[in-house]
Amino acid sequence: MQMCKVLVENLYYDGPREGITSIEGRHYRFISDFNDDIGFTDEFSLYLISESELQLEIEQWQIFVKWNKKYQSGELKADSHPGHGGISQRWDEIEQALAINRKDTSNFKFKATATFIRNDQELQYDLNGPCYDVSWLFL
Repeated sequence: MQMCKVLVENLYYDGPREGITSIEGRHYRFISDFNDDIGFTDEFSLYLISESELQLEIEQWQIFVKWNKKYQSGELKADSHPGHGGISQRWDEIEQALAINRKDTSNFKFKATATFIRNDQELQYDLNGPCYDVSWLFL
């Protein structure tokens, strides 16, 4: 097993399901496999991403983190989440730029199971990533 940094969380449902991780200096999109009968599985597909994709993912993550801080403090309501569209122009631009890449399976690299482990980060969501790292067991 290999401990790796999670840089971005794109989907959390009963645990991390999609995001960006760094493995030995390269960056990968991880996506939890889904089975129609049982839902999300413990297996993940990992896809190599480019440096430009990484920078867009991090920028969008940072928009979310800033929004979440205001949401948690009560300044904003849930319906102001930038992912709803039409709220943050930059979020929408990034979403459009990444839409094709997020669906592209041609850059598949690994299947793995994941163990997500809380790190020493104080906040759940930080500009540097979520409050957990991941240990990958490659299949």
